Amino acid sequence: MRTLVLSFLCGALFLAGCSLKVVPQQVPQGVINTADNSQTITKDGIAVTAANSDREMVSYNLDGTVTAFDVTIHNRTDREVGFGVDSFVLLDNQNRQYLPLTPERVKEIVSRDSYYLIPYPYVGFYYLEDYERTSSYTETGSQLPYYYEVYPQDIFTRALNATSVIPGAKAEGLVYFRIDLTAIKEMTLLVFRKGASKSSPPDFTFPFVISK
Repeated sequence: MRTLVLSFLCGALFLAGCSLKVVPQQVPQGVINTADNSQTITKDGIAVTAANSDREMVSYNLDGTVTAFDVTIHNRTDREVGFGVDSFVLLDNQNRQYLPLTPERVKEIVSRDSYYLIPYPYVGFYYLEDYERTSSYTETGSQLPYYYEVYPQDIFTRALNATSVIPGAKAEGLVYFRIDLTAIKEMTLLVFRKGASKSSPPDFTFPFVISK
């Protein structure tokens, strides 16, 4: 297992993402947790909690165009329920629609401009192996920059899988969207049960305000 050394970018690359705050707006039957800026809505025995989780993307997402929502689904009923990738739709304050990204698509997007394209010392060392490798590389006398590898496995392992949630169980994970939060003021996450028509009202609605 790799040894984590430093998990922060240097200088201005980090500032844009850190200055944003995504705050949930109260809805009927919603319970807001100010500690993590999440909101829980319970309907027909199903409790859904949603919060923006942009911090999960900051390790790979230099251009800021991919954001994530941390979603928890608690099935308090006596029957199986399901939510697929297509159960989620995001609307911004101009009613532009965004559909979820698959983990494969997220990896493709963030890999294009990710850290392995940026030479040391402009980013921090993420793993001890990278530090040792670049130290060894420098000792050989080469003046060329060392480009290190990125392994964003968490994009896959943390993705929400709620296609089948049995009675009493919970499913938790990230839902990804391609959207630049610096360019919008508000957004609303709509959640539909698996197989429901998008022409019908959503089962759960989570509005957020973005403060900059």
